[in-house]
Amino acid sequence: MNLERRSEPRIALRPVRPRDAVLLTRWRSEDSVRRYQPLPELSTAQIRADLERQRIGDLYRMAGDKYQWVIEADNEPAGWMTLVVINWEHGLAEVGYALSHEFQGRGLMPVALNQLLADLFLNTTLERIEARCAIGNVPSQKVLERVGFTREGRLRAYFKLRGERIDNYIYAILRRDFLPH
Repeated sequence: MNLERRSEPRIALRPVRPRDAVLLTRWRSEDSVRRYQPLPELSTAQIRADLERQRIGDLYRMAGDKYQWVIEADNEPAGWMTLVVINWEHGLAEVGYALSHEFQGRGLMPVALNQLLADLFLNTTLERIEARCAIGNVPSQKVLERVGFTREGRLRAYFKLRGERIDNYIYAILRRDFLPH
């Protein structure tokens, strides 16, 4: 009997490029991605223009406010992550993420999120990374908790999704929570 051992996919993050606008447009239109996120309708051209403004080098100079990465599983684009810096002086940022439906439920996101957090906490002055998720989005809650985020509270009627006000949980992880002392 041949019991072939299946290896875990290699997960990598790479900064988005303007040509990734086609991927982001496709992923943003997937029902499984939109289920818990109020993503505004944006054309590929609008997304491309946003990506053209992003300079990953600014992140490491503690400048700029929005950065995105493509998550790759075995060199295949699988989803994306976004970091929005709320305030550089106080070291505050918010992270968001999504995987294409074909990559969901495979344990990829905790690996990708750990990679991003390690880079941010080792190479920037960020001290606190927040994440928000709809209270019905249990898979996202599990990702955040697995990585070490702490649920800090409930944001009542935080955003509107398909005409209904949706509560969110707010999570956060601190540099001191993530890095060994």
